[in-house]
Amino acid sequence: MRKLDRRGKVILGIAAAAAVLANAGVAWAYWSLEGAGSGVVVAGSAVALKLEAHSDDSRPLYPGGTANLTVTVANQNDFPIRITAITPDPAEIMADTDHRENGCLTTGVVVSADVLNVSWQVPKNTIGVFTVPNGLRMTNDSDSACQGATFTIPVRADGQSSES
Repeated sequence: MRKLDRRGKVILGIAAAAAVLANAGVAWAYWSLEGAGSGVVVAGSAVALKLEAHSDDSRPLYPGGTANLTVTVANQNDFPIRITAITPDPAEIMADTDHRENGCLTTGVVVSADVLNVSWQVPKNTIGVFTVPNGLRMTNDSDSACQGATFTIPVRADGQSSES
């Protein structure tokens, strides 16, 4: 059996450290999911997590009123996901086309909290639809043409892979 000289030991040590760091990075990327707007992209073998959020059609908003926030999560991964928080994205909240054409430009709609803590399980290769009760409110700054509109809400989701 041949002994390694000092140079060989250094090269072997550096290669081992690089392998450990690379594998740790891939493992972290595989098990950690965060997203914004309409989806999330994660390194490794994860597929984009798609998010769509809107106001509740059955409970229209009016100035000073609240409504439910409905969030649709499409998980096209081969592993389940647990969403732990929803936060507002800085993009503009938009009213439906008819209301925008009739003057709803300043919606006055805001997400009711900076962080909405949730615990939503989305099985692998499925779509989950979830509701945050009173997750939206309309301020008195909204255009009167916005009353009764359906609003598209840009949101971000924090989550992780889940075993259930």
